[in-house]
Amino acid sequence: MSKLSFARDIKCLFAKYINGMTDVPLATSEGVKTLQLGSYDSVKYFYYQIQVAIHGYDFDRAGHPLVDEKYLLRDPSGNFVKSAPHPMPPEPPQGDGRLPQEAINLFDQWVRDGMLP
Repeated sequence: MSKLSFARDIKCLFAKYINGMTDVPLATSEGVKTLQLGSYDSVKYFYYQIQVAIHGYDFDRAGHPLVDEKYLLRDPSGNFVKSAPHPMPPEPPQGDGRLPQEAINLFDQWVRDGMLP
Protein backbone atom coordinates (compact mmCIF):
# COMPACT_ATOMS: atom_id res chain seq x y z
CA MET A 1 0.00 0.00 0.00
CA SER A 2 1.29 3.45 -0.86
CA LYS A 3 1.88 6.04 1.80
CA LEU A 4 -1.00 8.35 2.61
CA SER A 5 -1.03 11.88 1.21
CA PHE A 6 -2.75 15.05 2.34
CA ALA A 7 -4.42 15.78 -1.00
CA ARG A 8 -5.71 12.26 -1.59
CA ASP A 9 -6.41 10.92 1.90
CA ILE A 10 -6.44 13.58 4.63
CA LYS A 11 -8.01 16.78 3.30
CA CYS A 12 -11.31 14.95 2.75
CA LEU A 13 -11.43 13.98 6.45
CA PHE A 14 -11.78 17.65 7.33
CA ALA A 15 -13.75 18.82 4.26
CA LYS A 16 -16.96 19.61 6.15
CA TYR A 17 -15.04 21.58 8.81
CA ILE A 18 -12.82 23.69 6.54
CA ASN A 19 -15.19 26.68 6.29
CA GLY A 20 -16.03 26.70 9.99
CA MET A 21 -12.39 26.33 11.02
CA THR A 22 -10.92 29.09 8.87
CA ASP A 23 -8.24 31.26 10.46
CA VAL A 24 -8.41 29.62 13.89
CA PRO A 25 -5.69 31.32 15.95
CA LEU A 26 -3.30 28.97 17.77
CA ALA A 27 -0.38 29.86 19.99
CA THR A 28 3.02 28.66 18.82
CA SER A 29 6.58 29.17 19.99
CA GLU A 30 6.78 31.83 17.25
CA GLY A 31 3.62 33.67 18.32
CA VAL A 32 0.04 33.23 17.15
CA LYS A 33 -0.51 31.52 13.79
CA THR A 34 -3.73 30.55 12.09
CA LEU A 35 -4.88 27.03 11.32
CA GLN A 36 -6.32 26.37 7.86
CA LEU A 37 -7.68 22.81 7.70
CA GLY A 38 -7.71 22.92 3.90
CA SER A 39 -4.04 23.87 3.64
CA TYR A 40 -1.36 21.19 3.56
CA ASP A 41 1.28 23.53 5.01
CA SER A 42 -0.99 24.58 7.87
CA VAL A 43 -2.13 21.04 8.73
CA LYS A 44 1.47 19.80 8.59
CA TYR A 45 2.62 22.65 10.85
CA PHE A 46 -0.16 22.02 13.39
CA TYR A 47 -0.32 18.22 13.03
CA TYR A 48 0.28 17.51 16.73
CA GLN A 49 -2.32 20.02 17.91
CA ILE A 50 -4.76 18.46 15.44
CA GLN A 51 -3.91 14.98 16.72
CA VAL A 52 -4.53 16.05 20.30
CA ALA A 53 -7.85 17.64 19.28
CA ILE A 54 -9.14 14.64 17.32
CA HIS A 55 -8.08 12.32 20.16
CA GLY A 56 -9.87 14.60 22.63
CA TYR A 57 -12.68 12.08 23.12
CA ASP A 58 -10.43 9.06 23.83
CA PHE A 59 -10.99 9.24 27.61
CA ASP A 60 -14.04 9.92 29.74
CA ARG A 61 -14.09 12.60 32.44
CA ALA A 62 -12.91 10.11 35.03
CA GLY A 63 -9.83 9.33 32.93
CA HIS A 64 -10.94 5.93 31.67
CA PRO A 65 -10.17 5.09 28.02
CA LEU A 66 -13.16 4.89 25.70
CA VAL A 67 -11.21 3.27 22.85
CA ASP A 68 -8.81 0.37 22.62
CA GLU A 69 -5.33 1.21 23.92
CA LYS A 70 -3.79 0.66 20.47
CA TYR A 71 -5.69 3.74 19.22
CA LEU A 72 -4.68 6.10 22.04
CA LEU A 73 -2.32 8.99 21.34
CA ARG A 74 0.92 9.27 23.31
CA ASP A 75 2.67 12.54 24.04
CA PRO A 76 6.41 12.98 23.32
CA SER A 77 7.29 11.56 26.77
CA GLY A 78 5.27 8.38 26.09
CA ASN A 79 2.25 9.11 28.31
CA PHE A 80 -1.28 8.89 26.97
CA VAL A 81 -2.85 12.21 25.99
CA LYS A 82 -5.93 12.18 28.21
CA SER A 83 -7.50 15.52 27.36
CA ALA A 84 -7.60 18.23 24.73
CA PRO A 85 -8.22 21.94 25.31
CA HIS A 86 -10.64 21.91 22.36
CA PRO A 87 -11.65 18.45 21.13
CA MET A 88 -12.38 18.41 17.43
CA PRO A 89 -14.99 18.41 16.07
CA PRO A 90 -16.98 20.00 18.89
CA GLU A 91 -19.80 18.14 20.62
CA PRO A 92 -23.37 18.70 19.42
CA PRO A 93 -25.09 21.07 18.95
CA GLN A 94 -22.06 22.99 17.60
CA GLY A 95 -20.50 19.94 15.93
CA ASP A 96 -20.69 16.22 15.34
CA GLY A 97 -18.51 15.08 18.23
CA ARG A 98 -15.87 12.42 17.76
CA LEU A 99 -14.60 11.66 14.27
CA PRO A 100 -14.98 8.02 13.26
CA GLN A 101 -12.08 5.95 14.56
CA GLU A 102 -11.12 5.09 10.97
CA ALA A 103 -10.61 8.80 10.21
CA ILE A 104 -8.47 9.27 13.32
CA ASN A 105 -6.44 6.20 12.38
CA LEU A 106 -5.88 7.61 8.86
CA PHE A 107 -4.62 10.92 10.23
CA ASP A 108 -2.29 9.12 12.66
CA GLN A 109 -0.97 6.92 9.83
CA TRP A 110 -0.42 9.97 7.62
CA VAL A 111 1.74 11.46 10.39
CA ARG A 112 3.70 8.19 10.72
CA ASP A 113 4.10 8.06 6.92
CA GLY A 114 5.87 11.42 6.96
CA MET A 115 2.96 13.81 6.15
CA LEU A 116 3.25 13.69 2.36
CA PRO A 117 1.51 16.49 0.40
